[in-house]
Amino acid sequence: MSNFWAMKTFKDWANAFVSNSEIGFDENGVDNDYTTYNVQQLPNVLENPRLVRRFDQFCKWAKIGDYVIVGVGPTTQFNMRLIGRIIGDYEFDNQHTPYRHFRKIEIMKVFNEPIPIEKWGQVQRIELVDDNDFIDTLVKSIH
Repeated sequence: MSNFWAMKTFKDWANAFVSNSEIGFDENGVDNDYTTYNVQQLPNVLENPRLVRRFDQFCKWAKIGDYVIVGVGPTTQFNMRLIGRIIGDYEFDNQHTPYRHFRKIEIMKVFNEPIPIEKWGQVQRIELVDDNDFIDTLVKSIH
């Protein structure tokens, strides 16, 4: 069964997601393949436990076949920019810019004018969302 994710990112990263058919993630200090760190190393790599959870979600919990809605906007806004389906495993490439941690996606829809999704205004980087909430968001955005 597929999971459904809401992901918040920068406008320029969202443009790179569309150009490269991928989603990406990064944070200073996570300078290697995230899956190679053991539990004891993580507090030294990421001081904020919330960031550990976000990396776990992106690198370990998201799976091929999962769906993702990517949004952009200021801290309290989520403007839907694209909808995709994950088609690749987590990858790390230190030379990949603007983000080094990424997954290939099949782009399903790109919104040239991002659509505000008020209820997801507090989404932080990546979050698992309920399938009904995900579908409801899609239906309401296709006026």
